[in-house]
Amino acid sequence: MSEVSLLHRAAHVLEDKKGEGIVAIDLRDVSIPTSYFLIVEADNPVHAKALVTALREALPERPAHTEGLNERRWIILDYGDVVIHVFEREARSFYDIDSLWADHIVPLAGASV
Repeated sequence: MSEVSLLHRAAHVLEDKKGEGIVAIDLRDVSIPTSYFLIVEADNPVHAKALVTALREALPERPAHTEGLNERRWIILDYGDVVIHVFEREARSFYDIDSLWADHIVPLAGASV
């Protein structure tokens, strides 16, 4: 699955499971070892776990690395070219990584990334 296909498929799964504030960040022209961040917000830690479970069931690939699953405040699923950040609402507000990359946010719905 291409990185863009993975990005869009993951966003669709998160949307179906009521993930909020889904944002894609295009990092291809930045010198970090990934092409995209996908950020989503969960209502609470149980919802965060449900989002991760849905991603694992729906995506054909397994993440190379997972971080934060026990705490469920900020869960990272590293698929190489796509890194998915699942935040519990307060953690997203606290870390505010969206604003760090605000000039790299790209549309997801109906647009080619």
